Amino acid sequence: MTAGVLCVGRNSVDHIFDVRLADLARDTKQRTGEPARIIGGQCLNVAVTLAGLGVRVAYAGVTGDDAGGGHVRAALNAAGIDATGVEGAKGFQNPCAYIFVDHESGERSIVETVSPVFPRHSGDISDALWARVSHVYFDGHEAEASLRIARAATARGLATICDAETVTPETRALLASVETAIVPKSVASEIAGSDVPADMLSALAALGGRTHVVTMGAQGAIGALKGGNLVQIPVAPCHVTDTTGAGDAFHAGFIFAEMGGASFAKSMTIAARVAALACEHKGPSAPADALRRLGQHLSHETWIS
Repeated sequence: MTAGVLCVGRNSVDHIFDVRLADLARDTKQRTGEPARIIGGQCLNVAVTLAGLGVRVAYAGVTGDDAGGGHVRAALNAAGIDATGVEGAKGFQNPCAYIFVDHESGERSIVETVSPVFPRHSGDISDALWARVSHVYFDGHEAEASLRIARAATARGLATICDAETVTPETRALLASVETAIVPKSVASEIAGSDVPADMLSALAALGGRTHVVTMGAQGAIGALKGGNLVQIPVAPCHVTDTTGAGDAFHAGFIFAEMGGASFAKSMTIAARVAALACEHKGPSAPADALRRLGQHLSHETWIS
């Protein structure tokens, strides 16, 4: 693949703890080992997974000027991710997330820390960076910059893909501005006022775009092209270790498959396979070597060659 993906959104430094979630309650104490520290956030989870699969990736977001921000920038460089779209937040600590993963089920709870006045991205993308990408992914944050970038990407004829963690006027506007929306069931059902699959997909289609997918955790995913039949896929088999970042891996897998020329249904299936790989490993994305092997395997299948 020679084309690239620009990922737009937030980042964080993730501290991951192995715990017994059922025993975490008020006035309790639990001992665990040293937490893992890696870069995360929806946007960077997608970026790191795409890079591991063999896709050229660039990131546009804001980092703090503390050690955490330095850690993020170093990790981007190590992953081979183009950071020319990164802007610095002078005097601010980088956002962090504390992720508590149940060591039996792999389910997790997350506590995030970010200043309410943390600077936003300007939305400025250089002509040189635009020339290197064919797809633009948005994590649903950085709303003002994302809308500006989405309009510019559409004017250039680039593919646009969006996630949304919450339903706000800004995220509705962003979902209406992109070609592909892939959102969790909680968001789709709130937009639709219903959790009936057809209703959720119809509500997303009413906002705009052509391709709509709803991820449903252990129940798999549903999707449809605007005006087309509903497609439903199950989760791919895996031994669940940690579900952190599974939805982000799904986004990355879908983009990877679409860039390779896969059909809509096949792209959803491949997305589920990449999500399953993420669930087999601790942290928000699978290790680079595992992603590389999967990417090479998928690239040799006839439908994506």
